Amino acid sequence: MGLVEEQIRVCQRQVEAMDAVKRGAELAVEECQHQFHSRRWNCSTLQGLQVFGKVAIQGTWESAFIHAISAAGIAFAVTRACSRGELEKCGCDRKIRGVSPEGFQWSGCSDNLSYGIAFSQAFVDNPERSRGISSSRALMNLHNNEAGRK
Repeated sequence: MGLVEEQIRVCQRQVEAMDAVKRGAELAVEECQHQFHSRRWNCSTLQGLQVFGKVAIQGTWESAFIHAISAAGIAFAVTRACSRGELEKCGCDRKIRGVSPEGFQWSGCSDNLSYGIAFSQAFVDNPERSRGISSSRALMNLHNNEAGRK
């Protein structure tokens, strides 16, 4: 099965999360453009499959940043969608309870960061894993994705 077909399968299995994925990608582009606004390459985007053009597929520090910020944006947006009740497969993280050392009584809906990170790993890392873990480029991209999620 090819890379594009595998990506389509992931999207079909996670249809309800695609709005959050879109928002996460938009956040990533906005942050990238903010960070690079005064540079020669200002995180400009193109229409089509390669949103950032050839910069995203080259082994540069710009490419590393694109991978990191994209993984982070998707993890963030999916996490928030969970907390808002927009996704059936997840909800609030109810592990945080009680009173903080400062006296704050927690009783709300914590962001389900575990789900957002796991989703980002499955969704964003999938193309790299499909290329084969022996590829040095795939390993580099996986590392940058993880750095973004952290």
